[in-house]
Amino acid sequence: MKLSTTTKLSSQDTDLINQYNEAPKKLADALSGLSDNELDKKRAEGKWSIREIAHHIIECDLNYFQINRYALADTGAKFIFNEFDPNTWNQNMEHSKRSIQLELQLFTIMREYIAYLCSSLPNGFDRVLIHQDGKATVRDALQHDIQHANHHIEQILETKKIHNL
Repeated sequence: MKLSTTTKLSSQDTDLINQYNEAPKKLADALSGLSDNELDKKRAEGKWSIREIAHHIIECDLNYFQINRYALADTGAKFIFNEFDPNTWNQNMEHSKRSIQLELQLFTIMREYIAYLCSSLPNGFDRVLIHQDGKATVRDALQHDIQHANHHIEQILETKKIHNL
């Protein structure tokens, strides 16, 4: 979906937004055509399944979504977030048993919304989040979000290759 902007973006920020918005499609493409049984394949013993990795990407993005919104709404304010243990979330949210379809839709709309805010709010990319570990601009945070999703999508592709999927 192409959203209109009210601010002029640099070519670097336009590229950043495009990369940020590519992740849901990349993830959907990596998962396309996989059966429930195939979604449960793992790279190795003790590793997460494809399904669990997909849920992890989106669970983390839910956290990033709130952090980015906070920075955009109240730049420079301190945001304290709870520790996030992905293994606890994987187990307690039953990632190994749940469908990924609704989460894929959520992932897409969250990314579109943050991209829209960054593109339409004055100096959106330069707004600052301060947290217990330091500070970052929204631009820095989006770069992190891109890297995180791409890293795990690569794990899914590696798992597919291992299992000839």
